[in-house]
Amino acid sequence: MDLGSHLEAHHADQSAKYIKNIIFGGIDGIITTFSIIAACFGSGLEIKYIIAMGAANLVADAFSMGFGDYISSLFENKYIISERDKEAWEFDHNNEYETNEMIELYENEGLEKEDSKKIVEILTSNPKYKDFFIKSMVNMELGLELPDENYKKEIKKEGMITFLSFIVFGFIPLFTYLVANWFKFDKYNQIFIFDCFVTLITIMLLGYFQAVITKQPKLIGCLSLTLNGLISTSIAFILGYGLERVIT
Repeated sequence: MDLGSHLEAHHADQSAKYIKNIIFGGIDGIITTFSIIAACFGSGLEIKYIIAMGAANLVADAFSMGFGDYISSLFENKYIISERDKEAWEFDHNNEYETNEMIELYENEGLEKEDSKKIVEILTSNPKYKDFFIKSMVNMELGLELPDENYKKEIKKEGMITFLSFIVFGFIPLFTYLVANWFKFDKYNQIFIFDCFVTLITIMLLGYFQAVITKQPKLIGCLSLTLNGLISTSIAFILGYGLERVIT
């Protein structure tokens, strides 16, 4: 079996590296939009108000999620790069200390002292290994993973995926009400029950999707997201239903 076949058969798909963004945006889009709908329904609002509030919330929150994902990753990577620069300065100006520190770190990983010394000697004796030494130091000492040189392009892509995932999945609970309004169907209880079913199926499909591309157990993927969705949306409905009666 060649490397490509091995990766395809035993490891997650390349798109799996964006699974956090897909799930983060998707599940939040579904639950946030449906929570607005459930709260509005519990408060006895008309369909047109539910659609207006749901649509406004969908677009505003999608932008906030996407931009928040990008900006948080940007600051995180800048922090990591600043730590790398500190380690590079220490390597140049306090090399003996950094060398002994790296030997100790390798020992903490379970290597024998003599083997640790040999590895560090190899890394420090050749200038072309300096970047690898510093990268290893940042990872082993601080527990940080250095970003690639094109990390800004990558985190923009991640932010966009979060935004699109929020929009796509968050639109589904709202779609039921748009169809009902289009056909002038005004059986509010029936619309809401059907929307609950549609939302539940969407959450389960999102869980199934993430399990497929990450090659994880599909049942666990479905149930974990479904449980989260049931709890969150139930809270929204109960609060909307209860507060409407308390306030009036």
